[in-house]
Amino acid sequence: MNEFHPRTADLPYNKIMKTNNIKSCEPELADTNTAPPPTKLWRTKGFRWSFITFSLITGILLLINHSGRMIDVNREILSLAKENWEVAQIEDYLVEISVNASGKDVYEVTVVDNKPVLVKLNGKDLHRRHAFDTWTITGMLDTIAIDIEHCERWEAGRAAPGTCDLIIKATFDQEKGIPLKYIRMELGRPSNVGVMDWEITRFEPTR
Repeated sequence: MNEFHPRTADLPYNKIMKTNNIKSCEPELADTNTAPPPTKLWRTKGFRWSFITFSLITGILLLINHSGRMIDVNREILSLAKENWEVAQIEDYLVEISVNASGKDVYEVTVVDNKPVLVKLNGKDLHRRHAFDTWTITGMLDTIAIDIEHCERWEAGRAAPGTCDLIIKATFDQEKGIPLKYIRMELGRPSNVGVMDWEITRFEPTR
């Protein structure tokens, strides 16, 4: 069976930088009774808006063209990834995931009929059944969904006491919706305990 090589592409950011305060960055003009010539003022404004327009277009092109770029994740992006994964109809596969948290671990998961039948942790068989589903493709997509729900509760002021705000970013396979890379950062905690990320290093359909 040939090994699958994922193709990645960018999806739109779910947040757009606001530029309402552009004027505050301009130096103040000296207070004089002589108004600037109309032609010069028109050229100054024309240059300013041309520069802003060019910057926005450049940013959009960078998002579109940089394959594999990690992006902010929201419900819309995740829903598209889940839909693509369902359409792909891959029920039997082998997936290997490199996970970084307090240390580095490698999970190897064998899935048959959409069910994990064998999980290896750093080359050794894993017997904790509750961890089996976590590292399937569906399990990883569900993990991202839980984090998105937490972010939404936090923004709405409904987060559970003692919990941290999160920054989450991901890279999805363009065609199959596979979460190739994912990073989860807990704000307000030391980086050695507040950051977790994974990367799928191998994905091979077995039937």
